[in-house]
This record gives sequence, structure tokens and C-alpha cells, in this order.
Amino acid sequence: MVFTRRGCGYVVGLLCLVRVVPGLSAGLSPDEAVHLIADYLVQNQVSQGPDEGTWPDELDFLGPTTSGMADAYDWTGAEEYHFRAESAAHYLLHAADEQGNLLGDEAYAIVRMSQVSGFVLEGPYWDYWWAALAEFYHSLRREGYEGSTQAYLHWFDDLDPSINVFYFAHHVVAAYYVDDIDKELWRDALIAELSRVDDMSAFPVMALGTATWALAEIDHLDDTAVTLDANSPCWGGVVLRDLPALLLTHQVPEGEFYSGSFYWRFDHLAEGSRAGYTEDAVYSTRGLAAAASLEVNLQNKDMEQALTRAEQALLQGIDPIGAVYEHLSQQGEMRYAFCGEMLEALWSVKQYRAAQADSLATDGESAGEAED
Repeated sequence: MVFTRRGCGYVVGLLCLVRVVPGLSAGLSPDEAVHLIADYLVQNQVSQGPDEGTWPDELDFLGPTTSGMADAYDWTGAEEYHFRAESAAHYLLHAADEQGNLLGDEAYAIVRMSQVSGFVLEGPYWDYWWAALAEFYHSLRREGYEGSTQAYLHWFDDLDPSINVFYFAHHVVAAYYVDDIDKELWRDALIAELSRVDDMSAFPVMALGTATWALAEIDHLDDTAVTLDANSPCWGGVVLRDLPALLLTHQVPEGEFYSGSFYWRFDHLAEGSRAGYTEDAVYSTRGLAAAASLEVNLQNKDMEQALTRAEQALLQGIDPIGAVYEHLSQQGEMRYAFCGEMLEALWSVKQYRAAQADSLATDGESAGEAED
């Protein structure tokens, strides 16, 4: 997550930067886009010195870029992408050893490295990446460090809740992946932070998308209330199962600027550009894709159409050399982390389509067996 807009330390005058155009031609296919972006990241990765494995000036934003390279490897099987992802992940773990901390998106990057490692998950120590991640969550409870997961979570009490949602969501997926004994504490903390998000937050819709992604990934889009406060203007009466449908209401409809992308505020109002920011589109797409990949939603046509439109909007945000910018109009800051996030979003749509195809094939086989 790169804080380059709407507060959070950086304010970009996007009102002046954004080219307001009704739509750009998405000439790239998803397969072409993945190679283009990943090759751009390969070309620009630091290959020697103390920052080897990182990307220039983005030591604090390494999580999504690492995950994105792992996704590119998973997609293409290109060993170069795996090597580059490994190099970045080793830097993350080395930095974590020195600092005693992994940010949520960094922890998720280690999840992806474990998933593409090729090891069969068995054992108390399944693979190097899994073991390192499990040790991190265990260390939070160690005397002399935080003493408990809850004490660690208190460090986030005074931060913007939408930023906390982003980091906690990734931690939830990682904690469940290693089956940490405090995984439900992370889930509860994520829901509590989501209940605090409103249009005064820095990233309202992005927070909704990220929370939806994480809760779908762990299959916890259930009847748990986001808040017990029935008078909450944003969350009163909302349960986790409602989040995907709520997210759909924030996708920009046909005929409006940046159709298929997402608004950044719940009220769809803002000075400058109301929609089309890359990170809003990325994490909202990932949320929809994860929810749509659940068996109960695989035949949901509204989600299917929304994801097709979201993918088309994302493809418009990639420039001819594979760079990705703050806004899908290819305006604002260029960040390598945006490239990684774009890879993550495109991979999530591909995974959804694979799950949908598998479901249709299974249904077809079942129908054939019934006829026999």
C-alpha cells in the first residue's frame, strides 16, 4: 500500500494531474499484461549491494511487489520471476530479523512464497517460508517482545482505521495460513477496524475491498455483524456476508468516467477524481474475486460481469513499458508497488475464472454420471 493520496503523509493534487477521459482502449490481454509488468520489475530490481532484491526508493513498499512477482511466476512458470520474488522475500525476512516486525502485506508476501515453493505442506515445519512466518506470529507472544498478540495490536489503536484494515487483512490471511493460535484475534481485530471506517478515513472503499478479500480467503463471510451498533451510519445491520454485495455498489457504472473501476469514498463524492485510483480498483477487484470464488457465488452473474469490467479497467492502467501509476488514467506517481498490486489483482481474476471453470466441469461430469 502506497500512501500517495487523500492524506497519509502525501497529498497529490490529482485534480490537476488526472486526464479526465471516458475510457482508454485496453489493448493488452491479461497474459500480455503479466509478462509486460513482470519484465519491467525484473529490469528495475536492485541486483547488488545492501538493498539487493528491492526496488529503487521503495524499501517500505516491498510486500505487494514481492507478492506480485510470485503471482507472475505462478501464472507463467517463468523461473526468472521466481528468482526475483525469492530475492525480494529474503530481503524482507532479513529486515524483519533486524527490526522484529513484518507488516501485513510483507507477511502475505511470505505466504505467497510458501505457496509457490513447491513443497507439500506437511509437518510441523512445512517449508522455509512457512516456518519463518509461523515464528513471527509466535514471537509476538514472547516475553521481552510484546508478550501477547493483543499487546501488539494495541500499537495500531491511534492509526487511521482504513490503513489498519489493509494491514490486518493481510495478517489475517497469513495467520490462518500458518494456523497461528491467535488467528481469530486477528480476524476480530480486522472486523473491529472495519467498523470504524467511514468517509473521513483515508481509503474507505479500498478498506472494504481488502477486508472482503481476506474474509473470503479464510471462508469467513458469515453472519457475524460488522458492528453491534445498529445506528452506525455505514455498518449498522451489515453482516460479513453482505460485504461483496456492498462492494458491488461502489463500482463505477457504464457511461461514467473510469467505468469498471471503483469510487474511493462510500458517498461517491470527492474533489478532483472521484474514481479510477489504481489501489481502489486493485483491492476491490481482489475482494470481489475472492468472494466470487467461493462455491456459493461461482454462478453469480453480477459478480462475473463486475469482475470482467474491473479487469478491463485495470488493463487500461498499464503503460506501454509495464509501469503502473497512482491512477488508471496513467497519471500521478509511478510506483513499483503499484505494479505488484496490479499483478495481484489480475492473478485474483484468473484464479476466480479457474475456480469457475472447475465448477462447471464438475457439474458437467455429475450430469453425465446421472444420465448414465
